Amino acid sequence: MKQQIDLKLLQQQREERFQKSLFGAPQIDQQIEDKPANSKVPLLSNENFVQIYVKCTITPEFVAQKELRDDTIDNEIDIVFDDVIENEELGMKKEYNVFVERQLVQQIKLLKQNYIEKQDLIKMPVCGSNGIRLPEEQDLLLYFEFFKIREKPTECQLLLQQQDLKNQYGLLICGCLFNDEIAQDLAFKLLTKKPTLEIIMKLLLVTVHYESKYQMYMYKLVKQILYYYNGILKEITDPLLTDVVQNLKQLSIERPNIIRVNHKNFSFKINTTFLYPLYKQYEKDRAQVFKPIHEYTQFQVLRNADIPDQTEESEYPHIYIIKKQSDQQQYLYGIQLEAHAEIHIFDNKCEKYQKYNDSYLGCVERNIWGTSMVVYDDGYPESLQLQFPEWIGQKRRRLMKIEYETNIMANEPRYFDTVFLNLDTKEWEELVTLRPHYNQEKDCYQLNFFGRAKIASARNFQLIKAGDDKTIQLLHGKMESNSFNLDFRPPLSIIQAFAISMVSISSKALVS
Repeated sequence: MKQQIDLKLLQQQREERFQKSLFGAPQIDQQIEDKPANSKVPLLSNENFVQIYVKCTITPEFVAQKELRDDTIDNEIDIVFDDVIENEELGMKKEYNVFVERQLVQQIKLLKQNYIEKQDLIKMPVCGSNGIRLPEEQDLLLYFEFFKIREKPTECQLLLQQQDLKNQYGLLICGCLFNDEIAQDLAFKLLTKKPTLEIIMKLLLVTVHYESKYQMYMYKLVKQILYYYNGILKEITDPLLTDVVQNLKQLSIERPNIIRVNHKNFSFKINTTFLYPLYKQYEKDRAQVFKPIHEYTQFQVLRNADIPDQTEESEYPHIYIIKKQSDQQQYLYGIQLEAHAEIHIFDNKCEKYQKYNDSYLGCVERNIWGTSMVVYDDGYPESLQLQFPEWIGQKRRRLMKIEYETNIMANEPRYFDTVFLNLDTKEWEELVTLRPHYNQEKDCYQLNFFGRAKIASARNFQLIKAGDDKTIQLLHGKMESNSFNLDFRPPLSIIQAFAISMVSISSKALVS
């Protein structure tokens, strides 16, 4: 107990020295209560400085926690002076006061918004999470010092290089609180100079909790780490993770929602429940291609558009692109590396198309005969469900199944049925091929494509709901050797219609 008190005293003395060296302001002894604006609050502001009253509220559920290993006897100093994790049993400062130069109040938007003229006081509320450290006096003072020289890169670099890890994290926290992208960028650059698994996880905590511009990037990085750790992402492409993934023995997962990073004398754990808003935002960002489209829309599907010398019979890989016909906006890319292989779907053009990378959206799996195809989203396989914590990825969902009739003799058009998941209603719906009529005089099958097909092909087809041949749900028409029109209406989604198109274009052993 005595050792903990000594450590707290040492920490307080360090903060006092830091305040004096940066700011030279007198020490604040008097605590200001959160009183109504018309009350007579004793102030310490003067003509040169304005007092900031910082009041922090903390959520009860833990987000992060640092723990001694069972075989460690005495290592409290590591717990007290951690740069991000703040343990509940040591107590957390919930209210404090700090001075800021008066001229900065008009320059820093958050201070200007929270300034109370009658009291000549700035009240600054901060919402904290149990386990992630709150901004401290020295963090704010460092930020104010940084703000005065933020347009002078050399001076900024010199100031920040003199700071330890804790102060660098503090500047990142303040950069988030004050919505200062320059501070965030510089702090992030310094903290990731020599990244480790621990630094990546702590950056996840800070950027997500304080809503940094880097929060989604860090969320995706940690998702990549877990996909690589579990063996489904074969190669890391982000240079920030090159060294980190060489030492993943520190990592362990405890279902349902714990990530643990183990060290020699201690470990710290993260409760992934706090990532739920990021998970929902990630889903929302992809809704445009996964959710049903809003109206009947015309698209174009191109094969090997990036390889102009290839023909319809070219060797693999085959690259498919879907564009909206009205504005030529590209939505998705499909990659098939060889005949009868899976087709992988991505939302961006990649230097290297790799399953489960950041752009991966799903795949089309097929049986060896090419008569049965299943479309999945980008989730992890069900067999690995216990290896992933909640809200970082999800178990993969089946979006569609396509069943072709066997047609070895090629004496009839291709017929297939599909059942697909409506991601709005969460119900399964069915579409069937509209059967063309046979013209005996011309000895061929015919169907009206309303000018949306120019070349006769087995890849021309229309889908309808069973029993309703008046409403075309999807139309697929060949225009050139590697160009197809794709028109469809709700409740199909872009990724589902794109999958139907790619499946119809690709080779199938028992289907003509």
